[in-house]
Amino acid sequence: MLTILDASGTLLNLIPLPPIYLLLSAYIALLIYTIGRILLDTHSTSKTLAYILLVIVLPFIGILFYYAVGINYRHHKSTLTGMKENTRFSEEYKQHVPDQTEELLKRYSEPLGIYKELVDFLYSIGGEKLSRNNYELLLNGERKYPEVLRALDKARYFIHMEYYAWENDIRGNEIKDVLIKKLKEGVKVRVIYDDYASRKIKKNIVKELRQAGAEIHPIIKVKFTSLANTMNHRDHRKVIIIDGKVGFIGGINISDRYDNSIDTGLYWRDTHIKISGQTVHNLQRHFIINWNTCQPNKLSYSADLFPENEDDTINENSELAQIISGGPIYRLSTIMLSYFKIFNLAQKKLYITNPYFIPNDSILDALKQAALSGVDVRLLMPQKSDSAIVGAAAKFYYRELLQAGVKIYLYKKGFVHAKTVVADDKLSVVGTANMDIRSFDLNFEIFSVIYGENLAAELEKAFLDDLKESDEINYEDWRKQGIVTKLSYSIARLVSSFL
Repeated sequence: MLTILDASGTLLNLIPLPPIYLLLSAYIALLIYTIGRILLDTHSTSKTLAYILLVIVLPFIGILFYYAVGINYRHHKSTLTGMKENTRFSEEYKQHVPDQTEELLKRYSEPLGIYKELVDFLYSIGGEKLSRNNYELLLNGERKYPEVLRALDKARYFIHMEYYAWENDIRGNEIKDVLIKKLKEGVKVRVIYDDYASRKIKKNIVKELRQAGAEIHPIIKVKFTSLANTMNHRDHRKVIIIDGKVGFIGGINISDRYDNSIDTGLYWRDTHIKISGQTVHNLQRHFIINWNTCQPNKLSYSADLFPENEDDTINENSELAQIISGGPIYRLSTIMLSYFKIFNLAQKKLYITNPYFIPNDSILDALKQAALSGVDVRLLMPQKSDSAIVGAAAKFYYRELLQAGVKIYLYKKGFVHAKTVVADDKLSVVGTANMDIRSFDLNFEIFSVIYGENLAAELEKAFLDDLKESDEINYEDWRKQGIVTKLSYSIARLVSSFL
């Protein structure tokens, strides 16, 4: 019983309090239930351990944090809807779009070499068809935006776009203006965007595009009351498809900061590619799956959306490719498994650029195994990350990698945001996927795997040029860091599990 004295000194009985053992019993029951939910719902081992440690070490606060941030209340519903749509449309796509994978594997068996195994693997985990295409490497926004604007202006039938971050700035409004122009010409425009990362365009660009006739929707609508939960799954893709014949994919969002011809105070190093050929159909497939998942006006297969590509559009420098897509609606961690397979297959060299490097045990072991087997493994990351926690967490892994023989470089000219891989002079990866738990399991991601020497040579040259603007990490110097510094990396690694 809670008692207090009034002004005259009289005892007042106010609120009956339960015995302390009842409160303790209730807390223990809640703690056990919460740990059970963590064990059942959290698939990442590191994240599971981190949440369990949090709810035990910080009574009540840890439990409140987990229920506010750790659970995505939309996860099961959105995943079920997306998985059904993925299965439905993938079957429809398979029935109508010719599969040249087996024929191309036979024809190009010798140049593919050991990477025939990768083609089969990617086909088995995602049904990703092999096709032949033209590629143009676009380094940084100053190369990408003019090419995108020209391609958009040539659109005759439809434009499909799926973007993580779209800013209300010079480049953002230039893209909007050309889309409105094409809408007036009768071109169909469909856009998917991430509701949080592109929140600055909702009051103007989104409204203007809708008023002009565009269909534009967030992949998952973010509401203030459920902000933490709806933010857990993000649409991190950057994709454009024009008339089913031209596509763009890579790490460059729609923002002035990616274009170094505009002075934003920081040099931004990123990579995109332009695709012409059958691979655009695979991009289209994944766009339509997400489109049908996020709003009611669903698209079905039609010859207009998947037009035949004329043979004369493919030149002698064209190369084979597959598109790999990942996210919460896919039954496997396709992004992680694809990286893992590539790292294991590399025989001579493996050049990796990635800005957010918090690998799981599989990726870490694959890189160490490659280096210990004599592969020239080089990893390029930003010297200063745009996230202090992510940057510190990445440093936790340097010791193991350096000991295994991996060469680590930190880009100092500006911020390197590219997500690329070059392997053995014959394989390239360009896309949106980082090497962390978000890209492996939570975000909608996509990248292109290109088999051929032409793009690999260009991408390798760009990588080696970037190394000239970077500092290599020396193991002996790294080992001499103070215990407090090393402890901060370990703490950041633990905290990064919640990001």
